[in-house]
Amino acid sequence: MDIRPASRVDESALRAFYAGAYPARAAFLGEHWRWLYRVGRFPGIEPLVLVEGGRVLGHAGAIPAVISRLGREAPAMWFTDFFVAPELQGKGHGRALTEAWMAMCPDRVSFCNDLSIRVFRKQGWKDRDDASVRTQPLELSGPLRRRLGPLGAAAGLALNAPWRAWQRARVANAPALELAPLPGADRLAALLDDPALSGARVVRDEDWCRWRLLDHPRRDEHRLASCGGVAAVLRLFTSLGRRRAHLLHVGPGSAAARAGLVKAFARWALDEGADDAWLVAGAPDLAAAGALYFKRAHTAHFAWSSSDAAVEKALGETRAQGLDSDHDLMFP
Repeated sequence: MDIRPASRVDESALRAFYAGAYPARAAFLGEHWRWLYRVGRFPGIEPLVLVEGGRVLGHAGAIPAVISRLGREAPAMWFTDFFVAPELQGKGHGRALTEAWMAMCPDRVSFCNDLSIRVFRKQGWKDRDDASVRTQPLELSGPLRRRLGPLGAAAGLALNAPWRAWQRARVANAPALELAPLPGADRLAALLDDPALSGARVVRDEDWCRWRLLDHPRRDEHRLASCGGVAAVLRLFTSLGRRRAHLLHVGPGSAAARAGLVKAFARWALDEGADDAWLVAGAPDLAAAGALYFKRAHTAHFAWSSSDAAVEKALGETRAQGLDSDHDLMFP
């Protein structure tokens, strides 16, 4: 059993692993994993894989980013796409993979599921659960079909009109969004980054904006929005037959202005005929605004670790949004 960088395994073996571990996302990952994990941009930081006999049996994804903390900027890693083949679980391979991954960079952050948080806590990571992924179904037949079968789908179709009417009544006085294509990286950075934030923050500079938005394989699905002096990035796309509206990032501004933009987004999603509306709420003001219009909340366990105690304390103040880590890319 060997742990090595993903770039040092046969591409076909990696694609086969993605097909088994992440079947819904396998096509996207197989084609775009070098873009997603920014391979080559931060030397020494890339996904690690567990290999035996030419087969990939485990994976620890790494998305590098620059984080500002304690008045200084430095590389950090998002831990993503952690998977160990079921037949190898409970035998120490996950721990070994995590330890090798941690050795690549002293500052690390992640959003964890129940499996990975247990591994991370054993490695001394800190975590909190005040962030959430908030969603609102705007079309009911799909969700009710998953829960209740064909009868649920029929009920959803009958309920769609009154349900949408109620949703519209809640945002009837929302301001309209001003939409535009994504501008250049310099303009995006000026609108999205917020150097005034205290504690730690992901640095959304030109390099970050170019990678995460302008080089995105589905760039054309993204739009720049503005409302009340606040800028935001939206995405409208179809995944698994559902038309999805995602509020990916809200730029700096007053709490009231940012709340107004969230409400405007909820109205826009309805106007665009979306089946689902979605946002990640890490900052308290966005969480409070999102709770008014996106009633389904899934706790997002944010975890962090650093070899420096002062930096570790600062990292705990990071407030992520949908463009950070790979939240938005969970939808094929």
